[in-house]
Amino acid sequence: MKRAVHLNGRPIHPLLLGLAGGLLGSFAMNAFGRAVVARRNGREAEGAAPGGDRIGRGVQPPQAEGTADQDATVRAGSMAYRAVTGEEPGRPAKRWLGSAAHYGFGGTVGAAYALAAERTPVVRAGYGLLFGGLVWAMADEGIIPALGLSRGPGRLRPGVHAYALLGHFVYAAALESVVRLGDRRSAVASPV
Repeated sequence: MKRAVHLNGRPIHPLLLGLAGGLLGSFAMNAFGRAVVARRNGREAEGAAPGGDRIGRGVQPPQAEGTADQDATVRAGSMAYRAVTGEEPGRPAKRWLGSAAHYGFGGTVGAAYALAAERTPVVRAGYGLLFGGLVWAMADEGIIPALGLSRGPGRLRPGVHAYALLGHFVYAAALESVVRLGDRRSAVASPV
């Protein structure tokens, strides 16, 4: 029988733990990106998309089809904005929309991870790194380029691939940390 995770005596659904972990993972991915950009004087890797706006949107800017400020998150967020308002967002709004798309995707994927981990624990292999690699392969290397939101895998240099994969590992490790925190809380809060 599964033990419920509790907060202040009330059970927390794994979906909420995954959402929180996904948001934390998205933040950790942003921190990773900032550290790499700072270390490499403004570029993540050889062959990264040009442009200075690279903050707050995970590992997408270097994979952008054009400039880094038109990465997949900005484009997806702008499409949603146009669908709702019928207008084109301004430059400051595009940056915010890109960050919102990044965190929305990260939170949603985190929630899916927590639910999948309950039923199929193998997804947690390697402290979640297996899952991070799968998200990278499916999203960054498959779906996003197929939708025309970024350059395809064949058009990216190995360093850009490695940067994106490492960013997803950082995301997944932070996500797994939250899920494990929930595991520990349930072991303490629930009697056997």
